[in-house]
Amino acid sequence: MFAQPKLTICVPSRNRQRYFRETIRSLLMNLRADVEYIFADNSDDPSIMNSFMEDVVADPRVKYLPSGDRVFSMVENWDRCVEVATGEFICMIGDDDYVDANVVDLISRSQAEHNVIDVFVWSRLTYNWPGNRPNHCNVSAPLGTDVHRLPRAWLYQEFFSWKGNTATPNMAFGFYHGAVSKRVMDKIKAKFGGKYCEYPVVDFENVCKVLVTAEHMFYSERPFSVLGSCAESNSAKIKLTDKVKDQHAVFMIETGRNIDEDPHMKHFPFPSALGLAACIAQTQHWFLSQYGYSPMAGWEANFAEACGMSCGIMGSRQDFDRTVAGYRAAFGKWKGGKYLKHFNPVDYVEPTGSLFFTGVSNNHLYIDEEIGGVETPAELYHLVNQMLERQEALNLNFNEHFKSA
Repeated sequence: MFAQPKLTICVPSRNRQRYFRETIRSLLMNLRADVEYIFADNSDDPSIMNSFMEDVVADPRVKYLPSGDRVFSMVENWDRCVEVATGEFICMIGDDDYVDANVVDLISRSQAEHNVIDVFVWSRLTYNWPGNRPNHCNVSAPLGTDVHRLPRAWLYQEFFSWKGNTATPNMAFGFYHGAVSKRVMDKIKAKFGGKYCEYPVVDFENVCKVLVTAEHMFYSERPFSVLGSCAESNSAKIKLTDKVKDQHAVFMIETGRNIDEDPHMKHFPFPSALGLAACIAQTQHWFLSQYGYSPMAGWEANFAEACGMSCGIMGSRQDFDRTVAGYRAAFGKWKGGKYLKHFNPVDYVEPTGSLFFTGVSNNHLYIDEEIGGVETPAELYHLVNQMLERQEALNLNFNEHFKSA
């Protein structure tokens, strides 16, 4: 091992041992010694992972955090990962995901060009594990070859203004499928609550704090990780309102409170069970309220438009109608219904009837999710990796100028 690892990859897990074990195997197949791995189990049956990890912990790159004598909240499980991390940069992924540790070489190359890097993020692929494929899907692989330096003020506005005509805020820079320097994470701990992780929607909480703490922000158009979705994952359940309701109840029990009833939610009628857009907005609202930051002018109308687009991900007509009704009721109550007119749900498209496309469009390569019989996010990544530009050939565009609108 190096004196200090360049990157710490953290993988917190709860009750998804089958995927967790496969993700661990996939990550450790990369033999580079300048990467540290932290695997944190938080399962009801500790023996499964304890047994599996008996041999794995012999790898000097690995730190294993076993389940405790009680269930940790997600905040606690993620926070304890960062507490023991020693890498110069920290990356967090889910137990059904994958990240290419060789992104370290691109970070180092960018440092040689710019010297100081606080945050380095990249594009991602998506993958549904076998067993979570109700519909035939494709994978969108970005074909961009540039690495950009982006100004914090511009990124802050993009994220908190909700502009961009997308279902979620643009430019979410954080440690989830990204790399944040430990130096910045230590600043966050000192500045906000004395913890690295504080709010139950941990990934987007980190984005909020990074965007007011870090200075030197970089983005690679080329993907270096895969967002996996197994049958037990949150992303698989978010399309089905009944499963969202059950998932929401369990989440609140493990959190120790119903965050939808927190004081800051008194005049913000968007419970997290409404969907991803509501979860993100709730996290932003908590952060701005808790730490005295002012909302971006005009964000409300943009948020309403994003909620309309987010309805389109629902898995059935019934789930679509329920989600639309929930958002419509919330906007009707919020600020006298002023922004209800901006909530215009997209037309529902039956997933089984949608066109299936493979090929190149808008600088993205679309391939069949089942290409080559891949069965894990790592297998998908290694296949797609052969189709993308070599990372050493990527263009470092660090002299661009961006203007906040």
